[in-house]
Amino acid sequence: MSTDQESEQDLEPAAPHPLAPSEAPPTLLPADYGPELAERLVDLDRAAALAAAQKRPANTRRAYASDWKAWVRFTEAFGVPVTAAAHQPGGRGLLRTYVAWLWEQGGERGRPLAPTTIDRRLAGLAVTLRREYGTLIPPEYTETARELLKDLKKEAKAAKESDRGRGQAPALRLESLRAIARACPDTLSGLRDRFTVLLAFTIAARRHEAAALFGRDLVLVEEGMLVNVEVSKTHPRQVAVPYSSDPVLCPVRTWLEWKEAAGIEPDTPALRRMHRTGSVTRAGLSPQSVGTIITEAGQRAGLNVRFTGHSARRGFITESARAKKDRKAIAKVSGHVDGSRALEGYIELANRFGDEENAIKGIM
Repeated sequence: MSTDQESEQDLEPAAPHPLAPSEAPPTLLPADYGPELAERLVDLDRAAALAAAQKRPANTRRAYASDWKAWVRFTEAFGVPVTAAAHQPGGRGLLRTYVAWLWEQGGERGRPLAPTTIDRRLAGLAVTLRREYGTLIPPEYTETARELLKDLKKEAKAAKESDRGRGQAPALRLESLRAIARACPDTLSGLRDRFTVLLAFTIAARRHEAAALFGRDLVLVEEGMLVNVEVSKTHPRQVAVPYSSDPVLCPVRTWLEWKEAAGIEPDTPALRRMHRTGSVTRAGLSPQSVGTIITEAGQRAGLNVRFTGHSARRGFITESARAKKDRKAIAKVSGHVDGSRALEGYIELANRFGDEENAIKGIM
């Protein structure tokens, strides 16, 4: 769930679609299962998938809704049923046509879609078809579609076309983090903003991960605090956050200050909305608000880079990699799985001017 990019947060989740009897593929079940048992098992499988879907972060659900809306537009334009991607014959070619259509048509607002967004469109389509229609797309169909996407990327690069999407978020480096922390005003709102940025950086948080934290998720210990990231794009994790030697950059001390000033209780959101009068409300920040706070904090500090909600996460990984921290230690904070290509990509970018990684450095 990278980042990573058409704006998806403004789209509403798609309404559930009924499973038509003719669309439940009996071939997915052993032949000796009777129709009644087969139908019951399909219903149970769909119910389990729907229950699991409700556990996903809101951003992920919105992204899947966006993916489904794009697929419905495509099927309506070509006059085919929404389950046609799994049909044999025809499904393989239809998915390739879908990729080409997305590449040419772009998003709802006509903007070209980034390849990562198109790739996720395919994943979101597969999830929704299985979850709501009991229909499985053969993996080889999706793989063929992704091969076409790779070819389109190569052609665009060879033609020197402009990059699609917004690209990667700029990394929020320590120097900028320090400037942001010092530029936050000495007000309750400024304290909230400083804590939001420091927390997001320290636990390498995605926007929705920071927004979902409650007071009980930040546990003080002698060495600092333990942050339990329960809502995540991948899986829950616990991050051990030590006291910082620089009080300005210390998320633990800032949490203690913010917690007392805002009256944060265990069962209330750790990050709160502010009333226009400057008082703290009981409502938690939305993921979009977390990103906005990071962006505006950078602007307030007079920095020339426009940081986004993902900048704090990328910045932490960049600084840790440059400090030669072990990959497993970084992954414990960021939540990446062992061997994650996304994490390796961050580290490769962070170390490209390193003594060992840069073959030019030191010889000229």
